[in-house]
Amino acid sequence: MKPFLNFVIAALLGGFFMSALAEDRTAPDDVTARLVRMQIYCVPSFERMATLLAERFSEVPVAMGRLTENDSFLIFVNQERSTSTIVISKQRKEEVEVCMVWSGKAEPGSTFVLNGSPQFPEPEIEGFGT
Repeated sequence: MKPFLNFVIAALLGGFFMSALAEDRTAPDDVTARLVRMQIYCVPSFERMATLLAERFSEVPVAMGRLTENDSFLIFVNQERSTSTIVISKQRKEEVEVCMVWSGKAEPGSTFVLNGSPQFPEPEIEGFGT
């Protein structure tokens, strides 16, 4: 389970690292590229995925974000917050593919927790300073 969770985290952060690394073609020394085999489950619409997750796990979408202009991620959680699922939605021309990339179970209340006051790095402003 732990290697799979590491893969999911890497996959979600992959867009960040891919865009950041594409600019300068170098990676930090502690970043390692890994190719892994995994099976994911896909359906042709968000509505179908939402129906499946509601029926099987009593999960509803609680968060969504854009990865690119055509791709999004969604997080589904049940009411007790004991199960959660991460879904990636990809739009290609007239076709949509919605895939479950991770699903897990944990102690009630711990599968999805919002950080009420995240700490963001201070932006660097060029041209000002001593």
